[in-house]
Amino acid sequence: MQEFTKLFKPARIGSLEVKNRIVLSPMITLYKTEEGAVSDRLIDYYAERAKGGAGLIVTEASYPRAGGYPGRIYLSDDKFIPGLRRLTDAVHREGAKIICEINPHRGRADEHDPASASPVPHPFTGVVARQVSIADIKSFVESFGEGVRRAKEAGYDGVMIHGASGYLVSEFLSPLINKRTDEYGGDIKGRAKFSLELVEVTRKRAGADYPLIFRIMADEKVPGGFGVNDAIALCKMLQEAGVDAIDITSGCQDTPDWAQPTTYWPPGCNGDLAGAIKKELRIPVSVVGKINDPYVAEEILRKEQADFVVMGRTLIADPYLPRKAMEGRVDDIRKCIACQRCSETTIIQHVPLVCAINPSAGREREFETKLRSAKKKKKVLVIGGGPAGMEAAMIAAQKGHTVTLWEANAKLGGQLNIASIPPGQADLNSLVEYLKTQLKKLKVKVQVRKKATASAVQKFAPEAVVVAVGSTPFIPDIPGVGGKNVFSCRDVLSKGKVPGDKVVVMGEGFIACETADFLTERGKEVLLALTEAAPMTHEVIDRSIRKVLLDRLGAKKVNIMVGIKQLREITPQGIKVIDKGGNEILLEADSIVFAAGARSDKALAQSLKGKVSELYEAGDCVEARRIGEAIHEGAEAALQI
Repeated sequence: MQEFTKLFKPARIGSLEVKNRIVLSPMITLYKTEEGAVSDRLIDYYAERAKGGAGLIVTEASYPRAGGYPGRIYLSDDKFIPGLRRLTDAVHREGAKIICEINPHRGRADEHDPASASPVPHPFTGVVARQVSIADIKSFVESFGEGVRRAKEAGYDGVMIHGASGYLVSEFLSPLINKRTDEYGGDIKGRAKFSLELVEVTRKRAGADYPLIFRIMADEKVPGGFGVNDAIALCKMLQEAGVDAIDITSGCQDTPDWAQPTTYWPPGCNGDLAGAIKKELRIPVSVVGKINDPYVAEEILRKEQADFVVMGRTLIADPYLPRKAMEGRVDDIRKCIACQRCSETTIIQHVPLVCAINPSAGREREFETKLRSAKKKKKVLVIGGGPAGMEAAMIAAQKGHTVTLWEANAKLGGQLNIASIPPGQADLNSLVEYLKTQLKKLKVKVQVRKKATASAVQKFAPEAVVVAVGSTPFIPDIPGVGGKNVFSCRDVLSKGKVPGDKVVVMGEGFIACETADFLTERGKEVLLALTEAAPMTHEVIDRSIRKVLLDRLGAKKVNIMVGIKQLREITPQGIKVIDKGGNEILLEADSIVFAAGARSDKALAQSLKGKVSELYEAGDCVEARRIGEAIHEGAEAALQI
């Protein structure tokens, strides 16, 4: 398209020509077998993103050493080469080039062997890494070289050295972590020695013309850490050593919110950093960092901040973003909402990658089969216009059914309309707009302000019904709860008003913390009273989101009380509770806001059982949870019709 004059121009990385400037970032999937062999699922995942139009696919970090990396790509034995060849062939058939990212060691974050430049504890686990020896370094370099050889034999078009994300290579570069006094420590030249040895062994094993990219953590985002001046010095050394391109990231193990930018950071948040480095180099520069929109990508290229734009979560959420942008179908792009569900699954839960808003991620072959046009076209009624209902209606329509959606409120979106209100959550609006656009294009008949009852449904006479009516906020039944000074978090977020200046937010989890954040933005003095032993620990929440939100609350001096054992009574003066020490205390406040979860609305589904031939339930009406469960259950329900 004319508006994307830079994004779809071919470019080179050394001897490699890439058809456009869009690169899939290496992100762990855990789609490999436990033994490290390539699976059909892994091949399907990468082939889909090549089919979607990305010019260059960079596969997730591969490990040239045996042991300790279950479910990850192994380069530790020649027996893995045939499987990797199947992967590279599949990507090539779809018209993309493919690069193998290789990580010599995960450093302090390594679950099997925590090791680092110096014996420094990990910021989240507290584990003190052992200091790697000179013999270790030589072993890492040797195994890395063997990994490069195998990658080349497997048909990869080049390799990327993983020098970012707070793993071992970047820890050697960090002045905060590398306290060595030998040849691998000291100034930037000493701290870069390990990196340069990896470049040298790559050239020895693969040849001078084999494309080589170095991924760097250009700024640790920690005071006194590795920063842009160090990065420029390092990149110049890498350029002279024969590296063909530099891939810019930021953040480390201490700052995961930058290593994988959260909803709180702006799109293209590493662009300025990449631009400062690019000015100093002759070789191409690529940049990653919440590039979730083709217009953002185009702007980075036009401003000459980078030569390539790298998209990770963006192409998980919608692998066809490149093709849609090229064809002028930007409103058909399902934009990543930076919810971090992908990293929650792989990094925290150690299970295969799941995308909250793209239920087909990692299930490409299954979805292709199930989405084929239904043999019998049915009259389908979806009740509820939240994420579960809209997803169900969209997929049912894609299968060829005639779909009607009823929504009791005045507009579609459900809880997304409220969830997008707190600071940093505006990305959720794009999901609502995407789903609304698809429903319109698929000619789904949408009726708002339409209250569903069993009799109304029976009168409509659908052949299949999906109930996705959501949940209601939970308010505990204690004395005084009916007072005018009591609110639910949904009321507060949707209406934006709470009487008085002093507020107690009572509850748990992410919703309680972001409600407190929202109220402080409006000048309220907030006490956050939690039933949890520590904030946001009753549910799985990505480290990056938890860190940023707690940093925000700390900066605003929000008082946080944890371990509340019991709620006793609400009075005009506040709320009486039993604290973690067993004492009854009065938390003085003008208003009490409950953010204590939700209860499923099961009444409609129960009233329809036995009255419709096909009945499905999806989302919060099954159990109150998060966006991912709603989207996935809506999809699953529709796929069965």
